[in-house]
Amino acid sequence: MSSYIEKKYEWSAHISAPKEYPVEVYTGAAGGYFFSQMGGFSNAGWGRSISDTDIKAPVPHRLDMTWLSYVDDKCYKGEWKLPVEKIQQLFDEGYYSKKGPEAETKPYNCINIGLGPKGMVVVWVAGTDKQVEVARFQAHETILDPKLITEEEKYMFEKNYAKDMLTYDGTISKELREYISQNGYPPAEVYEAYREKYLWRPKVILPEGSKISRLYIKMSNGEFEDPFDRPTDQRHRAIPCAFQIFWSVTNGKKEQEFVSRIAFTQDKYYWAKYLEISGYDEFPMDFDKNEIRKLFKEHIDKNKPAEMVIKINPDLENKSERVTDLYIEQGGKQYPIRERVTRTGKLN
Repeated sequence: MSSYIEKKYEWSAHISAPKEYPVEVYTGAAGGYFFSQMGGFSNAGWGRSISDTDIKAPVPHRLDMTWLSYVDDKCYKGEWKLPVEKIQQLFDEGYYSKKGPEAETKPYNCINIGLGPKGMVVVWVAGTDKQVEVARFQAHETILDPKLITEEEKYMFEKNYAKDMLTYDGTISKELREYISQNGYPPAEVYEAYREKYLWRPKVILPEGSKISRLYIKMSNGEFEDPFDRPTDQRHRAIPCAFQIFWSVTNGKKEQEFVSRIAFTQDKYYWAKYLEISGYDEFPMDFDKNEIRKLFKEHIDKNKPAEMVIKINPDLENKSERVTDLYIEQGGKQYPIRERVTRTGKLN
């Protein structure tokens, strides 16, 4: 028996696409939330989107999307039934958030639609501090009827339009284009592999007298938690691509706050470029080739408990070396992760 009850929520719908696989939406709808080619370009990054338009409406029953993939140079189309009860349950329950001494339940208020390579579609439900995957669909290639294309839409179907768009900095940055020219595009299949989950939890080892106030983890499947509502729980999670650990130590009456940041990438300038300039930790463009993925795939049993151990010492002079140890432990064996970029600094 269905437990679905028609009720209204304040929510928005966003489009997300990998930075190296930009898309342009032709038309689409998630319930009463509509998309069109006007402003439909997206490559904010897998799992990330940018929008600020809310509606008050019931949870959408269906999703339909038609879009152009620049890299594939093809249009994809699909219509799917959304998991309404699952989405409504998340909207009703929200998620537990604790920052400092205060704790509260925050709302999920976004349906994030990821358009990946080869017609891949992933749907997440998101709030400010947490995003969870709720569905995975597959679109099919399509050729639009020229008779149905308006004058305002014809630009999308001009010869070499998609190819030309890939040469602009506004579509793909110069740095990313250079990386792709040297290393190629990440295989489309890796975005499916990024969805694989393992039974693991973080274990942060801090100096004596220290405590964690927030623990942000961004996963390869587009999910994130910031902060963890139950950080010591063993859960099936995707492979992490970034951590931000906010913690403090009390010396006498003075409390000193720190943040330790970790990204699994070979780019030693990662945090300088993305956190300080854009204020957002980008999905590492070399993640498909990184050591952590190989380690999980070859050594970690998906269904046996594992811990990702992070040891931090703020007293070291070099900020990039203050994460002194980082490894995955399972079944009494330790697997060190050497390909990472770290930084620990004071907040006040």
